[in-house]
Amino acid sequence: MAEMEDELIDRIQAAVRNQRGIPAPEARSWLQNSSLSVLTAATDVILEHPEKIEPRLTLEETCEAVRNYYKKCLYEDVESEFVPSFHIAGYELVRWFRNLWNDTSVPRSHLTDLKVMLAEMYKAFDQKKADRLVNAVIEHLFETPAIVDFFSDWKIDPALVRGYARALEWVEKRPS
Repeated sequence: MAEMEDELIDRIQAAVRNQRGIPAPEARSWLQNSSLSVLTAATDVILEHPEKIEPRLTLEETCEAVRNYYKKCLYEDVESEFVPSFHIAGYELVRWFRNLWNDTSVPRSHLTDLKVMLAEMYKAFDQKKADRLVNAVIEHLFETPAIVDFFSDWKIDPALVRGYARALEWVEKRPS
């Protein structure tokens, strides 16, 4: 299995280096792979080299694939040659969220989907891992005041209020 994954990762990386475009059906098939290592390589393509995919993936396809990728990274919480650690995946998710946030052409529903995903994860994790999610993602999202407002519904959800308060406390205490 690992050998097949390595071969597919090599093909993905070669496709990026190749002068020709990557057929969208091929990129979509990569994004359906169950291997987190393969998904890491495939997600890198759609985030770092979207122009290589012909025709380009829609914003909806991209948002769904990237959301699912980071969800899998954070749930599985593994680190390997290709897969980022929990905290690195969290920081990457924050960067992507902020890019979407700052792009006024992106429908806010994509951001709402991410917020719902984070809430579901926080609720599903044990307290230790939920705290790690706050440290890796929510605190850094809250560095943007408008994003704090976007998450204000967490203040009234008994299952989320602790995470909201911890993230807000971190932002308020951090040096500027």
